[in-house]
Amino acid sequence: MSTRSHITIGAIDTPMPTGECPNCELNVAFTHVSRRDVWPVLKDRPFAAPRSGGDFSGVPSSAQQPKDDVFRVVEHILSCQSCKKTAVVHQHWGPDLPQGDDEEALATALKNKAAKPRLLVLVHPRRSAQTLDEAAPQEVRDLFGEGTKCQEAGALRAAAGMYRAAVEELCKDRGATGRNLKEKIADLTDRGVPADVVRDLDEARTLGNWSLYDGLAFSYAEVDDVASLIQEAVFVVYVQPEQRAALRAARQQRRKQARPGA
Repeated sequence: MSTRSHITIGAIDTPMPTGECPNCELNVAFTHVSRRDVWPVLKDRPFAAPRSGGDFSGVPSSAQQPKDDVFRVVEHILSCQSCKKTAVVHQHWGPDLPQGDDEEALATALKNKAAKPRLLVLVHPRRSAQTLDEAAPQEVRDLFGEGTKCQEAGALRAAAGMYRAAVEELCKDRGATGRNLKEKIADLTDRGVPADVVRDLDEARTLGNWSLYDGLAFSYAEVDDVASLIQEAVFVVYVQPEQRAALRAARQQRRKQARPGA
């Protein structure tokens, strides 16, 4: 889903990051114009100029400075060295907690306010949120659209829940029956939906359930994959039949024109 605002930039915290420019869409090197915290406080983060000797800037050493907030948003303004246009990226930070059951390591991480980048979001140039084809019912499209907004805001659990709701609305539109959503999705097989599409929709249901009811966290890419599965399902269930109907009508019209007296 290339039109989404999630972005990957290599070496973002260096003077010359690299990645795909959102303006010219080439793999380029960027010039780092500026870097600053924009939430929860506004604070510049300039790159230190290289020094041959000691630090005579008068700025306290890192050991003397207070710890940064674990949850923070850092704004990066980058200039493409190819097209010369700028891009604004927000880097979302969150806790960097150790894996496993080591309570001592966990306590140390919390005490030290250990943090790491969790997500890069393109702020400018603005990219439009992904939508479903107009052949899909409006209710399904609305729920899917809400999911994409949640996803682009970094609310991935909410996005997974909205995608699950879109699948449930799709089942309702197709007249699927069952005691729960899993059975309704399975019932789509008897209503002409291919088995591979049914499996994809069930995967969207599972991710939504785990996010909403089990509190599991998924990556942006995992949630984005589910959005793509729903798009593909909509294409098979709604778009292709509409295209086939249009082709069939065109063939019938040509036959009538070829045999006006028939």
